[in-house]
Amino acid sequence: MFRFARRNRRRESHRTKKRLHKTTAPTQSKPVTATSEPQVRHLARRLSPLLPNWWGLVGGQIASWIALGPSFLPRRWWTTAGSVSLSQMYGYAIGSGARAVRNALRRNRHSTPSLRSATAERITQTAMLSALAAGTGVALVNASERQREIARLVQQKPQSNLEQIAGFVIGTTNTALTVGFVRFMQVSSARAHNLIRRIAPALAAPLSGFLVVSTLVYGISRYLIRSQVFSRVQAAAELKNLLPLPGRTPPTEPERSGSRASLESYGGLGRHGRAIASDGPRRADIAAFWSEPAMEPVRAYIGLAARLSIPAAAKRAVKELDRAGGFERDHLVIFVGTGTGWLNDWSMAAIEYLTRGNCAMVSMQYTVLTSALALIADRRLPQLTAQSLYREVRAHLDTLPPERRPKLYMSGESLGAFGGLSTFENATDMVNSLTGAVWAGTPQFSPIWQELTEARNPGSPYIRPDIGNGALIRFSNRPGDVTHNASGEPYAPWGESRTIFLQHPSDPVVWWHPSLIWKQPVWFEEPRGHDVTDRMRWWPWVSFWQISADMPLSLATPGGHAHRYFEEYVTAWSQVLGVDAPVAQLERAIRPFIKPH
Repeated sequence: MFRFARRNRRRESHRTKKRLHKTTAPTQSKPVTATSEPQVRHLARRLSPLLPNWWGLVGGQIASWIALGPSFLPRRWWTTAGSVSLSQMYGYAIGSGARAVRNALRRNRHSTPSLRSATAERITQTAMLSALAAGTGVALVNASERQREIARLVQQKPQSNLEQIAGFVIGTTNTALTVGFVRFMQVSSARAHNLIRRIAPALAAPLSGFLVVSTLVYGISRYLIRSQVFSRVQAAAELKNLLPLPGRTPPTEPERSGSRASLESYGGLGRHGRAIASDGPRRADIAAFWSEPAMEPVRAYIGLAARLSIPAAAKRAVKELDRAGGFERDHLVIFVGTGTGWLNDWSMAAIEYLTRGNCAMVSMQYTVLTSALALIADRRLPQLTAQSLYREVRAHLDTLPPERRPKLYMSGESLGAFGGLSTFENATDMVNSLTGAVWAGTPQFSPIWQELTEARNPGSPYIRPDIGNGALIRFSNRPGDVTHNASGEPYAPWGESRTIFLQHPSDPVVWWHPSLIWKQPVWFEEPRGHDVTDRMRWWPWVSFWQISADMPLSLATPGGHAHRYFEEYVTAWSQVLGVDAPVAQLERAIRPFIKPH
């Protein structure tokens, strides 16, 4: 009986297992493949962090249209590429931020997108894609038209349409690579975070992935850029500083550095120092122009090859100036050079002709780098150079009887103007310390420039401010500006000190400032200058990079535009020195002495 019961229980158990097996068996015989929908979705989720988001693409493309708008100068393909790429990154960030806010609001409402909303979003994306393509075409056509207008204003040949298109394509490609790299960094940080979280303390884990990846990238970048790239640029600049310039020979006049009578060797003057010593008019040229006797101008220069400290080099410069007879002339000019030690030939020759050679000039080299690199490496160098040289010259002048002291002037262009103006506490100190000065292309972050511009007469334009009645300081956008103010009224007669600031409306070196990123400057609210298009507009971030991209091209324009100050020096120095001269004839006399450095 018990045996029969056990057999029935075993049969019942077997039947139950068969029923369970039937109910849990798959209902379809088709095997699950590797490309099934769940796995595709899983793959899409894994790849999504590496893909750009749609909102960012829209923002980036709209920003690129703005970047194609006009600025100061005609663009080359590489400046177009740089401006477009940086602007696209800005637009992408704005679009991505807007998308994040939208998603956060959706989560707060506890709403999930429906099938209908997903379909509408796909339709919207398709329409937006078409609009973006059309908008890009219109932006490129408008950009070509604006580039032709800008080229005409600054007297340049316009670039081809193909060059603008190439710049746009290259810039967009660079943006795509950058966005992809940032996405890769985000994924790498997340994975590093998950890996370290297993062994790191709970408080350190939230930041571990970011810190590890960012530290690694920073270390590699610092090594490659700072230790390798910059050192190679420095070495190349030092080598170039030693190379001879074609057509130059050591001067024979004892009044010039590098001559046999000089304390300085010709080879030690540096590339631009040798040009300064060799070039320029001589006594015979000046006498022939005026048809009367003239003196041999003095040019004293100290090169960086001497390996002296800046204060020591300034003492040496004054000693060389004294040897050449510079303190015996009626006019003494301290020149503060740009990076590499370059001085403007037009400025020096104008002084020498206008004074009939009764003048002396002194300067010194403080770096072998270009102005842009010198400003990044150490912006104190031009300031220290100007201050040291002025201090040593002033100390020697104080040892002379008042009746034997020459009139003291200063001049500098670009970084040289920035350094020269740092010599004085304020504009009043400058006027009281000098007989006169000519500053050209002064960067607006120079404190005295800012002081004067902010204190301009009410109603006078920012790009050409009127300072009082013009008896002491005048700003000039072009040669005719030195005799009358912005309203067309004549200035008052010059006072005992005379200072002129030369600045072209199209000079990006003057108008560049970091605040362009977030703040519209005053000059955007006023009518544009004579060589700037009226269609130029300010946009946050974008305008900063547009003007930054203009700066490398500012030396490729003819004189009278951008960062090229040539013939206007003749008129400026004629006013500062108080010498009436036939300006047109004098410009023709100086032009043969202008040689490439």
